[in-house]
Amino acid sequence: MELEQLKLAWAQQAQRIDQLEIVALQAWREPRQRAIRRRLRWFSGLQLVWLLVWIVVTVLAAGFWIEHRQVPQLLLTGLAFHVYGIVAIWVSITRAMLAMRVDTANVPLLRQLTRLAQLRRFTALTELALGLPWFCLWLLAVQWLCVQWLGVDLYAMAPRWFLGTLGFGVAAMMGSIAFARWVMKRLPETHGLQRLLDGLSGCSLARAQQQLRELEQGAP
Repeated sequence: MELEQLKLAWAQQAQRIDQLEIVALQAWREPRQRAIRRRLRWFSGLQLVWLLVWIVVTVLAAGFWIEHRQVPQLLLTGLAFHVYGIVAIWVSITRAMLAMRVDTANVPLLRQLTRLAQLRRFTALTELALGLPWFCLWLLAVQWLCVQWLGVDLYAMAPRWFLGTLGFGVAAMMGSIAFARWVMKRLPETHGLQRLLDGLSGCSLARAQQQLRELEQGAP
């Protein structure tokens, strides 16, 4: 009887220890899960802000090219921003939707990690896709503002300078694309520039991915 009682006491003690471990693990996981949700929701909120900004820009660009549709250079300037704005709107919506898929409740950690990796890749690629055209778009933006605020057409005033500057922007954009492809193929993952490229997806998403990996391991 004493042996049976000892076994029973030992089993109860082991059960209590298991329960304490579960409680401790849950206490360790909960703040990290809240932090991940907070980062993802902040990211989604930021995308919605950019969505509103680009809706306004797209509407203004449409009004600009419609008003100046008889002037080829101004028509092209307005159309360029109109198309760019539509793409930026699509990117913002897609990013927000991908972030919400990661933040879905009751999704296994492995699937969350996969979805977050997809979001980071999409964000990095679209940051490059939206950023590189500004080698040319900055000049078109100045052209737009000068026409709207000053009534001055930069192309009409200095067509050679305008086209030369635009051509230089195109060359710089193509060179940047070639350099980025070269870097991605040859740069070690631990290199500082690689971390900079990873930063295109945003520090918030990088930190969320790190915390998800910690949760997957199941221990601090």
